[in-house]
Amino acid sequence: MKLPCLRLAPRMAAAGFACALLPAALSAQSRPAASSTTAAQDEPIVLAQFEVSADGDDGYKAANAISGTRFNTALLDLPRPIEVITAEFIEDIGAKEIGEALKYSGSLSDNGTATPEDVTGNNFYNRGFQSFTSYRNGYRSFGVADTLFIDRVEIIKGPSSTFSGTIDPGGTMNMITRRPGPNRGGHVRLRVGSYDRFRSELLYSTPIDRGKKLRALFGAAYENYGSQYDFAGRERKVYGGNLQYEPTKRTRLGFDFQWQTTRGVQAVPPIYFIAAQSRYATDVRREFNRAGPESSSAIIQTQFALDLSQQLTPNWVFRGGGYFRSQRQARNTMAGSQALVINATTGVRTVARVPTLQLTGNDNFIVQGSLLGDHTWGDIKHKAFLGFEYLGVVDQRNQQYRRPTNPANLNVDSTNPADYALGAWSTYTTRFGDTMLDSVQRGYTVSNLVQLFRSRLLLMQGYRYGQFYQNNENRLNRTAVATSQSADVGSYGASFRVAPRLTFFVSYAESFQPQTASDFFGRLFEPITGQGWDFGPKFDLIEGRLSGSLVAFEIERSNILQPDPDHPGFNIASGVDRSRGIEFTLTARPLAPWQVVLSYANVDVETIKDPTRPQNVGLTPPNVARNQGNLWNRYAIQGGPLRGLGLGVGVAYVGERRGNPNLADIPAYRSPAYTRVDANLTYARKLFGRNLSFSLALQNVTDRDYYPSYTSLSEPFSGMFSVLMRF
Repeated sequence: MKLPCLRLAPRMAAAGFACALLPAALSAQSRPAASSTTAAQDEPIVLAQFEVSADGDDGYKAANAISGTRFNTALLDLPRPIEVITAEFIEDIGAKEIGEALKYSGSLSDNGTATPEDVTGNNFYNRGFQSFTSYRNGYRSFGVADTLFIDRVEIIKGPSSTFSGTIDPGGTMNMITRRPGPNRGGHVRLRVGSYDRFRSELLYSTPIDRGKKLRALFGAAYENYGSQYDFAGRERKVYGGNLQYEPTKRTRLGFDFQWQTTRGVQAVPPIYFIAAQSRYATDVRREFNRAGPESSSAIIQTQFALDLSQQLTPNWVFRGGGYFRSQRQARNTMAGSQALVINATTGVRTVARVPTLQLTGNDNFIVQGSLLGDHTWGDIKHKAFLGFEYLGVVDQRNQQYRRPTNPANLNVDSTNPADYALGAWSTYTTRFGDTMLDSVQRGYTVSNLVQLFRSRLLLMQGYRYGQFYQNNENRLNRTAVATSQSADVGSYGASFRVAPRLTFFVSYAESFQPQTASDFFGRLFEPITGQGWDFGPKFDLIEGRLSGSLVAFEIERSNILQPDPDHPGFNIASGVDRSRGIEFTLTARPLAPWQVVLSYANVDVETIKDPTRPQNVGLTPPNVARNQGNLWNRYAIQGGPLRGLGLGVGVAYVGERRGNPNLADIPAYRSPAYTRVDANLTYARKLFGRNLSFSLALQNVTDRDYYPSYTSLSEPFSGMFSVLMRF
C-alpha cells in the first residue's frame, strides 16, 4: 500500500540517484584515490564513520552527530536540524533520567503522561507532536532510560523515517551509550536530597588484556526516592555495562547490556476542576494523592545488543548487529475524572476513583545489517550507506482487570490511610481487556552524502522502503485482525559554506506511522504521514567559542482519524495538523571557565483540516507553548584560592498552553505561563590522592507553583547534595 500523499516521481528520482552514485563508489575502489597510501591498508580509516562518542566534544559543545544519516558528520555541515546533549551538560545539570536532560532543549515539552515516580517512560512533544519512540545506539527502544550509561543524546527534529522507520513526524532522539576507554578509571557517587531521596552509583572501565584489545565497562546504581505526594515514591536498581573487543585494526565487536527494575507507588497530582464554575480548584491539599498507598507498580526491563564492524577494504565497512529487549510490568493504576464533586449539603469534596490492575509483557528484537563506503575522487567526497533492518515484536500481551464495583469517591481533605484502601489484587475479577500483539517491520535504506567544491557544498539523499505486518488478537471476544502495509519515504538536503565557519542549509524529510484500525467498510486506514521542511544558517565562530543555528520549519501530519459523520462509532482518515515556527540554539564559551547554553522556540501547531468537526480547526494540542526559552550558565573558577568552585544557574520560560483537551479551550482551563529557576553549586578538589567533587543542586529556587502539563504540578523548592569520587 503506497502513501497517497508521497508522489512516485521523487521516489524514483531518489532510487535512481542512489543507484547512479553507488557504481561510481564501487568503481572508485579500483582506482588509486588521491588519499590512498600503503598505510591506509592497515588503518581503519572508515570504521569511525559508523560511530560517534563524547571524545570529540568540548564541554557542552558537540562537533559531530550520527543520527539522522547514520554517518558521523560534522554538525556544521549536516543539512538536518540535530541537537546534541553532551555528557558534561547532563552531569552539570544533575539529570538522572533522559527526561530531565531534555528540559533545556528548545521546542521540546512534557506530554504529561508520566510523573517522576512513574515507570511509563520518557515521552515528550517535539515541535508540537507527541513522540513515543526513542533509540539506543541506533536501535528502537522505549521505557525509562537511566543516565548512568548515557554518553550523549542526539535529538532529531522533524520527520525522520529514513533513519527511524515508522515514527510520528515531530522527531525522535538517539541515546549513545558509554564505551570502555583504553585506561582504567571510573567513579563512585552518592546523592541525598529532599523527600528522603537517596541514590548511589558505581561506574568502572578497564582494559582486560595487556594489548588493550578487550575492554570492559561495568556500572550499577540504586536509588530510593520519596515524593511531594502522599504515599508515592520509587525504588530502582540498574546494572549494566559494555564490552569492546578489537582482535584486529579492521574488526570490532561490541556488547552492550542493561538490566533495570523499578518498584513504586503511583502519584496522581491533585489537579481538579469545578465544572459548575468552569475553573480549576486551587485549594486542594498539595500533597493529596488519590492513588493511595496500594496503587503499586513493578517493572523489569532487560536489554542487550551485539554489534560487529568489519572493514572490508580501505573504503568499505560492513556493520551488523542485533538488539533484544524484554519488559514485564504489573501495575495497579488509578484513573477517574478530574471533576471535583461538592456535596451541596455537607460541602464535602470528593473525587472518583477507578482502579485498574494491568499486567503487560513484551519481547522485541531487531536485526540490522549495513554497508558504508567512504571515498574521495578528485575534489569529490562521497559517503554511501546501504542498510537493512528487521524488527519483531513477539507476544506483546496487555491484560486489564477491574473490581466488580469501583470504590466510593474519596474525600480530598482526608488524611486517613484507611480511606484509600483498594483491596487485594485477587478482588480484581472483572477482565475487561486482554490483547496479544505480534508485529514485524522490515526496512531497506539507501543514503548518500556528497561533498563538492572543496567540501563547501554537501548534498544529502536518503530513501527507505518499509513493510509492516501486524496480528492483533482480542482474547476477550476471540477475534484477530491481521494487517499489512508498506510505504516509501525520502529525505533530501543541501548545505553550503558561505564562509569558513558559516553554512546555510535546506532539507525536506518524510515520515510514516502505520494504523491498525479500519473504516466502516473494513478497509485499513492509510498510514499517518508527515512531510517537513527546514532551512536556516548554522555557525561555529570565534575559534569554536560561539556555535549554534537558527532554523525555520514547517511540518504537516496527514491522515489523522476523525469521526465518520455517516457511520457513528467509526472513523475516517481526513484530518491534517500543521506545525511551523523557528528554533534558535546557541552554545557559547565567552571565557574558558564559562559555558552557556541558550535556546528559544516559537512553535505554532494547530489543526488545519477536520471535515467532520470544523469547530476543531485552529485548536492546538495540550501542553505545547507558542513560546519557550531556556538559558543555562555555568562558571568554574580555575585558579587562585577558590580554584575548583563552580556555579551554575538555569532559567526556563514556558508560555501559556492549552490544558485538558476534554475541556473547553477557555482561559480558566489553560495552563499559565511560568518561569523556573534552578541552580547548582560545585566544588572539585583533590583530597587524599583522589579527585573529589561536591555538588548542591537546587530546583525551583523561587518556589514557584506552576503546571508543567495539565496533569502535573511543579515540585516545590528542593535540593540534592552529591559527592563524586573519580579514580
